[in-house]
Amino acid sequence: MEVKLVVASGKAKGRAIPLPSTVIMIGRGKKCHLRPHCPLVSKLHCAIASWAGKVVVRDLKSCNGTFINGERIHGEVRVHDGDHLRIGTLEFTVHIEITLEEALPVQVVHPSEVKWLMDSKDGSSILKSSDTCAGVAFDEIFQRGGAQLGPAASDPELSAGDYLREYFRKRP
Repeated sequence: MEVKLVVASGKAKGRAIPLPSTVIMIGRGKKCHLRPHCPLVSKLHCAIASWAGKVVVRDLKSCNGTFINGERIHGEVRVHDGDHLRIGTLEFTVHIEITLEEALPVQVVHPSEVKWLMDSKDGSSILKSSDTCAGVAFDEIFQRGGAQLGPAASDPELSAGDYLREYFRKRP
């Protein structure tokens, strides 16, 4: 992931400041990585952290505040590509670029891929409930937004194959 702050106004408009893949401290203090010469910026003003595909800005109890998209933040706020960051009189646009290697693919399961698990040659279910999940109702495991996707939880003898058949039948 590549994160940059792009200066949005002033003499340096358009200049990009690449951020490290860990934490950067912004303020006028000697411990800060980025030290703007603006009297409205506190000695320890804010921190920007990036990890696991996320970028967050944390206000460090600055006197004049840290603003994301025009709103003063308190504590830590997640930022996204294109968000605007204001620190004192300085304005930046946050640019976040995630490489293809970092983008996590979403795995989609199609009924044809698990047909072998749902059916046997003689038409009966291959697995019994006692062979899978030790009698735990599948509805307790698979839920989406509070709506149950599988068959009734009251059926303790439900096989994995029966569950999958019912899951794909009810899936939106």
